[in-house]
Amino acid sequence: MNAFRRRIIQSLNNETLQTALDNNTERRLKGKALAFESIPDWRERRQRAHNIRAEVIEHLDDYLHQFIANTQANGIIVHKAKDAAEAINLVLEITKSITNYQSPIPLIAKSKSMVSEEIELNHALEKEGIRVVETDLGEYIVQLRRERPSHIITPAAHLTRQQVGNLFHEKLGIPYTEDIPTLTATARKVLREVFLTADVGLSGVNFGVAETGALCIVTNEGNGRMVTTLPKTYIALMGMERLVPNLDDLALMLSLLPRSATGQKLAVYTQLLHKPLPNQTRHLIVLDNGRSKIRNSLLKESLYCIRCGACLNACPVFRELGGHAYVGRDLSIAPYPGPIGSVVSPGLFGENYVHLAQASSLCGACKEACPVDIDLPKLLTRVRAGQSPSPFGRGARGEGAGLTWSTKLFLKIYTRLATQPKLFALSQKFASLTSHLLSPRSEWMRLPAFTGWGYSKDLPRFAGKTFREGFRKSGTVNREFPPQNETVGQPANIPTFQPPNLIVQFTAELSALSGSVYQTDDPTQSIIEFLLARNVRKIYLEPDTLDETLLTEIGIEYTHAPDPGIAVGVTKAWVGLADTGVRVGGG
Repeated sequence: MNAFRRRIIQSLNNETLQTALDNNTERRLKGKALAFESIPDWRERRQRAHNIRAEVIEHLDDYLHQFIANTQANGIIVHKAKDAAEAINLVLEITKSITNYQSPIPLIAKSKSMVSEEIELNHALEKEGIRVVETDLGEYIVQLRRERPSHIITPAAHLTRQQVGNLFHEKLGIPYTEDIPTLTATARKVLREVFLTADVGLSGVNFGVAETGALCIVTNEGNGRMVTTLPKTYIALMGMERLVPNLDDLALMLSLLPRSATGQKLAVYTQLLHKPLPNQTRHLIVLDNGRSKIRNSLLKESLYCIRCGACLNACPVFRELGGHAYVGRDLSIAPYPGPIGSVVSPGLFGENYVHLAQASSLCGACKEACPVDIDLPKLLTRVRAGQSPSPFGRGARGEGAGLTWSTKLFLKIYTRLATQPKLFALSQKFASLTSHLLSPRSEWMRLPAFTGWGYSKDLPRFAGKTFREGFRKSGTVNREFPPQNETVGQPANIPTFQPPNLIVQFTAELSALSGSVYQTDDPTQSIIEFLLARNVRKIYLEPDTLDETLLTEIGIEYTHAPDPGIAVGVTKAWVGLADTGVRVGGG
C-alpha cells in the first residue's frame, strides 16, 4: 500500500478529524448559500469572471508588463522570480539589507500567503536565523503545531477547539480553555507585540490591478493592515497570474471571492496598496515557479483560480480526508490540496503529486462551486491522462499518470473486453455467476481490501440479465415513435431576472447591521435636526460636507481634527454598496 492510501485510511479512521471537517464544511456551505442569495445574477457574474480570467491568462505577458510598469511608477520595487529558490533569495537579500534591526534576531511579521507555502519560505528563512511569525490566527495555530495549513482559506480547519485549547495551554502557558474569545484574546496579545517590533512585514496578494498597479489584499482579521503599514520594510509575494485588468473587474471579483471563500458578502478588510508610506520601502516579488509551463499546456484553465477554496468545501473526497491527506510519494503534504491542488500540484512540483488527481469521483461538485467556472473535472481527467506539464521541462507524462501497476493492468484488460462485444457479453455472464457464488445471500458483495476499491466499499452483485437482453425481450426494438415537434416554445413560467431596487436593498442590508437610513432632499437641515434632538453641540466634521456657516449660527461647534472626546462624526460617502450595506469613502 502506498503512502497516499495509508494517509487516506488514517484520515477516515480519525474521529476527531472527521468532526472538525464536518463542522467546518457545514458552516462554509450554509454561509455561502446565504451570501449568494443577495446577488440573484450570480450566474452572469460568474461567467463574466470566467471571461476576465481567460482574457488575462491568454494575454498575460501584456497585462504583466502593464502592471509592473504602473506598480514601479507608484514607488514599489518590483522583482521577478522564475522559481522558488530565486524568490527565497530575494526575501533573504531584502531582509539582510536592513541595517538596524529592532531585536538581535530579524523578525518578519507575516500575513497569509499561499505562495509562501508553495515555496516553503518560512523553513528557508528560519534556517538563515530569521524569525518568522504568522499573524493570521489560523496560520498562527498551525505554525505553533509545526504543520502545514490543511485548507487554503481556513488553515486550521482540521482542528477542534479542544485541540486549540490544549495547544495554547502547552505553548503559550495559559490555563486550558475552550472559550473562543479567550483563545482569540490570547493570540491577539502575543501578536500585538510582534506587529510593533517586526523589522519586515510580508503578505500575499489577492489581486494585482494592471490599470493602476495597485495590490489588493483581502483579510478578515486586520493583520494584513498591520504587516503592510507598521514595519519599515514590506514585501508582497504574488503569483504572476493573479491579475485583473482594471478596478471594475476587481469589483466583480470582490463580489464573488468572499462569498465563495467564507460565506461573507464582503471581507472585513479590503486594501488597495499603491505608493509606500513615508519612511517605508515596499517590495513586490512576482513568481513564476512553473506557471508559464502550465499556461502553455492543456491545464492553463487552472490558472483562472482566485484561491477561494470553494472547490475544497464542495468536494466529497476532501470533505472526508482534509488537506493533510494529499501527500506526495515522499510523504510531503501538498501546499494546494483538493480539486484545484490536484491539478496545479503536478505542474508546479512534478511527478511527486501526479497521483492526487485519482482522488476524485469526477462528480462535478467542484465545477459547480467555482466562482470563475473552472472545468475542474475535465482538468483532473487530463492530469490522469498524463497531460500535465513537468516543471523540469520533460513535457507531458504518460497516460494513466498516478495509477498503480495493478490498476493499469485491470484497465487494459477492461479496455480489451469492452471493445469486443462478444468477449464483453461473455465476461458479463462470468461476472454475474461469480458474484452470485461469492455472495449468495446478499444483493451486495464485498471487494477485497487489497484492491483499494474494496476499502469501506461494497459493490452490488452483477445482474443475472443484462440491459441489452431485457431491452430485446421488451419488444421495443425497431418500434416507431411519433415525430417530435421541431419548434419548442419558451415556457411562460420561467422567471426573468429583475434588477433589485438598490435603495431598498441598501437600506435592508444596513438595517441588518444595526444601521439606519434617512432619505432627505436637504442633508444639512436633516442632520441639524438629528443633532439638536440628541442635544449634540460638538461634532467632528469632514471638510466640505455640510454648510459650516449654518452650523455656527445655530450653536453647533465642529472640528476637522480627530478628537477622542467627540461622540458624533459627520463624513461623506462616495458610494454605497447595495448588496452589503457598506459605504465607501469619507473619514
